[in-house]
Amino acid sequence: MAAETTKELPDECWVMIFNHLNHESDHESISLVCKRFLSITNSIRVSMKVFNPSIQVLYKLLQRFCSIKKLQLSGFLGDLSKAVLAITQSELHLEELDLSYNRSLETICFEQLSLKLKNLKILDCSSCLGDADLVRIANSFPRLEELVIGDSDYEYNGKRVVVTDDGIDYLSSKLKRLRKIKLSHNKYISDKSLVSLSSNCEFLEQVNVFFCGVTEHGFSFLVNNSRHLRTLLLSAHFQIESFRLKSSTSFASKLQSVSFIKVGISDKFLEAIAEAQIPLTDLSLLYCKSYTFNGLLKLLYSYQSLKTLVLRGAEFLTNEHIENLSSFLHSLTSISLSDSPELSDSAFVMLIQRCPLLCHLEMVRTSLGREEYNHDSLIKKHFALKHLDLSSNSYLNTSGLKRLLHFCPKLEKIRLYACFQRYNQLDVADILECNKGVVNLVISSCQLKLSRKDAEISMLETLNAQYSEINNEVLAMLGRISPRLVHLDLMECENLTEEGVKEVVKSCRRLRFLSLSACENVDTNIIAWIVTNRPSLRRVVSPSCSYPDEEEQKHFLQQGCLVTKGAHYEI
Repeated sequence: MAAETTKELPDECWVMIFNHLNHESDHESISLVCKRFLSITNSIRVSMKVFNPSIQVLYKLLQRFCSIKKLQLSGFLGDLSKAVLAITQSELHLEELDLSYNRSLETICFEQLSLKLKNLKILDCSSCLGDADLVRIANSFPRLEELVIGDSDYEYNGKRVVVTDDGIDYLSSKLKRLRKIKLSHNKYISDKSLVSLSSNCEFLEQVNVFFCGVTEHGFSFLVNNSRHLRTLLLSAHFQIESFRLKSSTSFASKLQSVSFIKVGISDKFLEAIAEAQIPLTDLSLLYCKSYTFNGLLKLLYSYQSLKTLVLRGAEFLTNEHIENLSSFLHSLTSISLSDSPELSDSAFVMLIQRCPLLCHLEMVRTSLGREEYNHDSLIKKHFALKHLDLSSNSYLNTSGLKRLLHFCPKLEKIRLYACFQRYNQLDVADILECNKGVVNLVISSCQLKLSRKDAEISMLETLNAQYSEINNEVLAMLGRISPRLVHLDLMECENLTEEGVKEVVKSCRRLRFLSLSACENVDTNIIAWIVTNRPSLRRVVSPSCSYPDEEEQKHFLQQGCLVTKGAHYEI
């Protein structure tokens, strides 16, 4: 019957319909309707992550999903060389390949791989490269546009494997189309590498450098000699006192996103950026020292069209400072003001009143909840805010949190990690009822309670309650009011037993992921019951670090669920 009705619409229409579903996982249910739907859902999948299948299973996956453009083999537990051979024998036309965290790539035949992947544009080889590998990659994939090289300094078969300036210089001389590169945690990469990249790669748009051996001079050369540079991230332990752009306006004229992590930033440097008048839309200063409110004020006054602002670890910021700065932040869509202990409720209110486009707000480790803000009747509700992170605010209580959430009625994601501890308990039902559209909630490391048993049904789909004090009663109630749950993480919840787990599994018929890792009071015998009684599950993490064994895992896989061992825990 289903096959007959599907003939009324062409495949293109069904593709459009299926692509509008909330979750890619819904395609699995659709594929069971008829052979035509199976074929269509196979054809629209464009990415796949594989970490521990047999090579035979991998062959079948690559044959089934022939439209895959992005394949992730990060930390692959099988034979990587055989996995790469499977790719070369498939009909895939990959554009992105992730081989990160696989020691080493010496066994990989890049030359053979390049004959098949002529359209490869993005390659991630974090933690598994040396100079010799860079030479092979450069010769094999001359059309490469994005490359990730991270933390490459280790021993393999008695040899030291490391990336140096020489490897980057050769790479940059061959990859003329390179647009984006990420370099991280490598003391052998110095200013010379930045000079090579800037000089040889004309189309370079994005450079991310995490804790390498670069200095202010390499940074200055890169910015002043990269005509198409749009995004720059620099994480390093040195001081930038001043900065001057070349007089030619062609350089840095496209620089839109600048991020500094643990870099010494002077007010003079911030003033130089303000005077440069680059088309800046995203600015991040994470745990940077030496700059003050005055330098920040001049910079933000010059860039009132900023979309994203991250100021983590700016301990000097006060509520009064935010009131002054907010006049220039009317275009912001995202802001992070974490690790500023003097900020409290009035800073939160000022931001939601003066930033009408704000979608993402993060105030982690501040003093939210400490201040009595008594102007509720004058505060307009903010309907644009979707994501809110208020983690590690120890002054918050349920009533204070509800008061803040009342001003943001359209929230979809709330993160409250380590907010409610000791004798301060979070009433989960109250929070879900206050914001009925919440689909993602993080309450890890919190004390929890449910004071109301008549709570309305929520829209919650993802719940992370790791390390929380959740008990059987609270978990069972959460299951009843959150029947749409898809992802549930209960790692190291010591108060849970099989009773509470069974109740939530019965209630949540869409559940696809369940972690019971290190839940020491949950017996492993419940795993078989879970897999049998909740066929929607695709992955379960066991409470034990020794269960299941290989034979038991194969048995669960035959039922359509991957069951993996949990983490160790203290006895």
